[in-house]
Amino acid sequence: MNLLHAILLGLIQGLTEFLPVSSTAHLTLAEHLMFGGRPMPLAFDVLLHVGTLVALMIYFRRDLIQVAMGCFGRDKEGRRLALWLFVAMIPTGIFGMATRGVKEAAKEHLWVYGIGLFCTAVLLFIANHLSRERANLNQEDLAGRDIQDLRAVDALAVGTIQGIGGGFGLSRSGSTISMGVFRGLKLPASARFSFLLGMPTIAAAAVVELRGLLKPLLKHQPLPADMAFPAGSASPMILCAAGVAAAAISGYFAIGLLDRFTRKPRLNGFAIYCLAASLVMLGLGLSGVLNHH
Repeated sequence: MNLLHAILLGLIQGLTEFLPVSSTAHLTLAEHLMFGGRPMPLAFDVLLHVGTLVALMIYFRRDLIQVAMGCFGRDKEGRRLALWLFVAMIPTGIFGMATRGVKEAAKEHLWVYGIGLFCTAVLLFIANHLSRERANLNQEDLAGRDIQDLRAVDALAVGTIQGIGGGFGLSRSGSTISMGVFRGLKLPASARFSFLLGMPTIAAAAVVELRGLLKPLLKHQPLPADMAFPAGSASPMILCAAGVAAAAISGYFAIGLLDRFTRKPRLNGFAIYCLAASLVMLGLGLSGVLNHH
């Protein structure tokens, strides 16, 4: 693994974690192209997620402060938002852990990601159409609800699709934003909740992955081959620093881009991209051009 690999993987992680195009699908394809299907070192993977988490925390620092104030009973709206984020994380955790083994196995079959990307495209097309129709309505009560009007069932629905979908090529951001729209939220409100939900989700995923790293480290044992940088790699410290920086910077850019594209319904471009990417994944996966080694 060299410096270019680290930067490219960081850029892919940052851009695709937040744009509704599935980071897992893109990173898996990149691993096939760069390393012949061998996954990137686990330590590096975890740090890339930390980079995107930093981008989220900086971009939504005001919302984060509001939620923190709410947890201490000093902001009513922040307290409600913190509650709904907690509620959403319950089905995310349950379904995420229940499907973890299947999602790991899916990495050997690119066609699975092709199906997930196709489903993402369909969700985005429908969500964009609904949002446009509601935006054209004159009656405010029919135009959709804002984030302060979020309900428990909305949070549960968004958390459920996040737990089921993440890891199969079904975009986390695309599916959660779409589900919020389907539940009656305005597109900007649904996008904001999806972004905020990304903070505990990414943090929890990093903690789960860290367990595999901590055990050998605490026992002063060498890392297993799938967790460590392969022989001949550049300095792990330089690779990690470059990857994290690339993920954080590109992630911040991607958040801002999607934030602007959801203020007025403009998701069809992402849907078309997902449709094209799904055809590529299906073609590569079914033809066996890129085989897992």
